[in-house]
Amino acid sequence: MCPCYPLHCEVRREADSKYAHVIVAGEGAAGNNAKALATQAVLLAAIGNSSPVKFTSATNGVIGKAVGENGSASAYQAVHSDSGLAGVYVVAEGAHANQAISNVVGALKSLKVADIEAVKKQAYNNALRASAHSDNYSVERTSQLFQSQDNYIELIPNVTASDVEAAAKKLTGKLSLASYGNISEVPYVDSL
Repeated sequence: MCPCYPLHCEVRREADSKYAHVIVAGEGAAGNNAKALATQAVLLAAIGNSSPVKFTSATNGVIGKAVGENGSASAYQAVHSDSGLAGVYVVAEGAHANQAISNVVGALKSLKVADIEAVKKQAYNNALRASAHSDNYSVERTSQLFQSQDNYIELIPNVTASDVEAAAKKLTGKLSLASYGNISEVPYVDSL
């Protein structure tokens, strides 16, 4: 968690770069809560996880549509035993950062799951793939280790659209933002 949680937290670091790298995140699932992890897995699939192929954007979720030509984005999470963060990692040219981030946050705040069954299948497949790989999926694998009896993957089929929408609302309740690079056009967290 951000050291200033539950207040809005912001870290900005200017660097000589064409791109702005930004993480916008809020409260996510704790590693000791299998149901919340299952819901978050479905939420991340709905938001749009990036492809396991490097250098591709998450075009299948709401953030892919929201960021459009202004950059690329992928769902993000950091799971700890008793707390967690969930959100979006955005990369955009500095001049397009404001539009990209504003669109992504707007999409998160108005998230509605149209086809919950398809999103659950995607989340389930993502979780199975994560359990079979160690390189890019250490967070998901670590979160599985926190479970004493229940495995969050088994709970994914029971997640409802209202569960996912409630998790999105919780995520956007108190946003934090970290940015690096060409950040002159990155909006401040209190304006999102």
